[in-house]
Amino acid sequence: MIRWLIPALLVPMLIAGACRGGQSDSSVEQVDETITESVVSGMSLDPFESNESDPAVGQLAPSAFGLDLLTGKTVQVTPVGRPLVVAFFAHWCPHCQREVATLTEWLLANKLPGNVDLIAVSTFEAPERGNHPPKKWLSEQGWKHPVVADTSSQAIADAFGAMSVPYFVFIEADGTVAFRMSGNLGPGQLSAAMKRLAGTSI
Repeated sequence: MIRWLIPALLVPMLIAGACRGGQSDSSVEQVDETITESVVSGMSLDPFESNESDPAVGQLAPSAFGLDLLTGKTVQVTPVGRPLVVAFFAHWCPHCQREVATLTEWLLANKLPGNVDLIAVSTFEAPERGNHPPKKWLSEQGWKHPVVADTSSQAIADAFGAMSVPYFVFIEADGTVAFRMSGNLGPGQLSAAMKRLAGTSI
């Protein structure tokens, strides 16, 4: 089912898998209004269950904006004239911890392929589950790309169809969903997926 999202008014997601429930300057834009929590708008995507016959492919992705945990700048989670990858991580998830460590090392040594932007969303925050706060974890890992904090009700994760983390949404420059993937991708799979998104040879 596709739901229309009213900014900041979303039904909390039931967090149920990898772990369940639970950079480019062109993707960072200043927004005039002052925000205290991330805001989501547009139509939400169906929950991601399988790469096969994903109903979200070809649909216009929702958009969001919020403060970058690492820089304090306002980040717009929507393509800005270039394809965009939105990566969802949870601070307490061991799969996410491995993925962030591996991808950070690769991203520090390599440019993003195919002129693609990357924005992370820190979601399913749970202070009691350890490795908190996300800002400290990601800073210590050396993550250099924008990271938007999800709302307390996981509005961004819900809007993009996240059922588990790590989770990736690959969006065309025109704002439509190209494909989605979940689980640990590692540098090889992520690079191939980005090149596929950019329409370049692998």
